[in-house]
Amino acid sequence: MIKPFHVSLCLALMTGLLFAEEGKPSTTTQNFPPLLFTIENMKKIIRLDKTGNVVWEYPADTARDVWQLPNGNVLFPYSISNGANHAETGAMEVTPGKKIVWKFATFGQVYSCQRMANGNTLIGATQQGKLLIVNPSGVLVKSFEIKNAKAGHSSMRSVRELENGHFLVAEESAKAAREYDQEGKLLREFKTPYPTFSAIRLPSGNTLTSGKTGIMEFDKEGVVVWELKSEDLPELGIRWFAGLQVLPNGNLFICNAGGKVPLAEISREKKVVWKSDLDLLKGAMGHGIQRLDVPAPSLK
Repeated sequence: MIKPFHVSLCLALMTGLLFAEEGKPSTTTQNFPPLLFTIENMKKIIRLDKTGNVVWEYPADTARDVWQLPNGNVLFPYSISNGANHAETGAMEVTPGKKIVWKFATFGQVYSCQRMANGNTLIGATQQGKLLIVNPSGVLVKSFEIKNAKAGHSSMRSVRELENGHFLVAEESAKAAREYDQEGKLLREFKTPYPTFSAIRLPSGNTLTSGKTGIMEFDKEGVVVWELKSEDLPELGIRWFAGLQVLPNGNLFICNAGGKVPLAEISREKKVVWKSDLDLLKGAMGHGIQRLDVPAPSLK
């Protein structure tokens, strides 16, 4: 069971108030968690404030991951025409003023990225079936193929660096989350009954995964210790459990890509404690999220 945990508060003051407001409010609601949300069918990333108003947005074709960095900039994977016909894809960092300050261009669908502890950037080159590591100068310094490399579009979704320097990859069509060492050697595998979208290493050492029809937690030996199925939450109309963030209170904040309710917070008792009622987000094909009302770093 996930228990509340302590994280550094040194960056907490930087969350929630980093962007200047712009544009007109789309709608309002009470107690809306401020967040970043990638919405594929709208082809943009939006930032919503605590009343559910859109206060910032940036064009993003097929972004499925997003990070607010400690400096207030936003890091995300991008695609031009979803990488079709060898169109440019990659990852970029933009300021609140929408200036591109870092970018790495490649080819083929790219759905996930993460700023690493050493300042490099981890990129999941989905269609290439490779993890790419790029330095702050935009130079590729390392790459290796994952086990599910030949699956192309379905090879992987979220990619994450772990505290031990290993990498955790949600390998969608393989229905697995897999851990690799720094040289690309496969170390562990966590099999799921669903196409896997997110994989998170918890402070306990357990591994949490989300995917099309559910969420599962595995212990260090790979034994399932907790499971949530889409039928446990019929009121959400689950289409696909995609982006997933673990909150300090142990609750799960989920992104239901293309489902009836696009965003929801779920307790470990499998109760919906909050859900979005914004008209703006109805039918949103959203995959990437980050709550901005919790201390950094985000566990997602």
